[in-house]
Amino acid sequence: MGAQQADPHRALAPSQRRAASRAGILVVLGLAASVAGCKGEAAVQEQVVRPVKVAVVMPATQARTLTYSGVVRPRIESALAFRVPGKIVARAVNVGDRVEVGQVIARLDETDLKLGEIAARAAVAAARSRRDVASDHLERANVLLPKAIISQAAHDTRRNELDAAAAALASAVAQLHQAVNAVDYATLKADKAGIVTSVTGEPGQVVGAGQAIVSLAVSGETEIAVAVPEQDAARLEIGRLATVSLWAGPPRVGVEGRIREIAGQADPASRTYAVRIAVEQPPQAMRLGMTATVALTIAEKAAPVLVPLTALTESDGGTVAFVVDAVSKVVRKTTVDVGGVGEHGAQIVGGLQAGDMVVSAGVQFLRDGMRVRLPGEHAQVGALSRKMGSMPDRGRPGSGASHVR
Repeated sequence: MGAQQADPHRALAPSQRRAASRAGILVVLGLAASVAGCKGEAAVQEQVVRPVKVAVVMPATQARTLTYSGVVRPRIESALAFRVPGKIVARAVNVGDRVEVGQVIARLDETDLKLGEIAARAAVAAARSRRDVASDHLERANVLLPKAIISQAAHDTRRNELDAAAAALASAVAQLHQAVNAVDYATLKADKAGIVTSVTGEPGQVVGAGQAIVSLAVSGETEIAVAVPEQDAARLEIGRLATVSLWAGPPRVGVEGRIREIAGQADPASRTYAVRIAVEQPPQAMRLGMTATVALTIAEKAAPVLVPLTALTESDGGTVAFVVDAVSKVVRKTTVDVGGVGEHGAQIVGGLQAGDMVVSAGVQFLRDGMRVRLPGEHAQVGALSRKMGSMPDRGRPGSGASHVR
């Protein structure tokens, strides 16, 4: 029984032994074809290269441009008001009017003010009369004193009366001048040339002394008011050159300006500093209230090279970039030191040199030593795939088209 178990084929008929042998051969051929197909696919995968975008490392610039939005403002804008209280009877200007020096802005009712002037003139006349009487009394006393007709005390009293009368006259004259000025103040006039920017007083309105009637933007130097973040305010100084352009003006046309004023304290709400850019020769198209763009160029710390932000990725706890060998088309993972981020990319202070070619897109899919295909090149795997696609199934390894007859 042991012999029968050791050689079970002896119990089979000759025809059955031939069929089993043929089946074994077919299985072996199938396995060989499968192995050949796997090897072919592995060879194709080894020849596949990844297409990438590249960028050339450029030297970093030594300056950076800061751009802010601002509003066109006059350097001096004052509120004009009456110096005396009263009722407005006329207003001669409107918003947007250009006024000259001495031009009438508004008028008050002068009735009460003129009455005050008349009363002041009467007070001056009465004081002058008392002064004259006291002067005559003193003159008579000067004659009688040497003759001992009056005492020295009486003479001194008359002299004191004259001094008091003279002082009262001077006071009355000053009050008269105030009354005359008050009548003149009833007419509000422009003390400087400019443009009316707002009106807050209307005819029939009773206003107090100092209450604003109109706001006047004084003609002269025009400025751009901008708000600068605190991280950039420390880099600015008085006199720095700036380029100003209007949103409503011609494109790419700017005028020259200079920083005239930098606020000494930040705004408590926005944490920005108010900066004034003086424009010495504003164009005619620059009107008050317009929106303007201010460009300021500041010196930047020197950085050796500049790369796009998309060329950097994180690996092994650091920042890396993939440098492409222009000859072998193989990437090399390189650790870099980032010095900062500017408007044109990342500033690299170590690891790269100007002229190096780095992968700028798809860096997260790369590994050190991988072959890549640069833009404009033909992929070898594409040519190989087209070649294999043109082969008949009978000759393709692993196609399963081989048969044993």
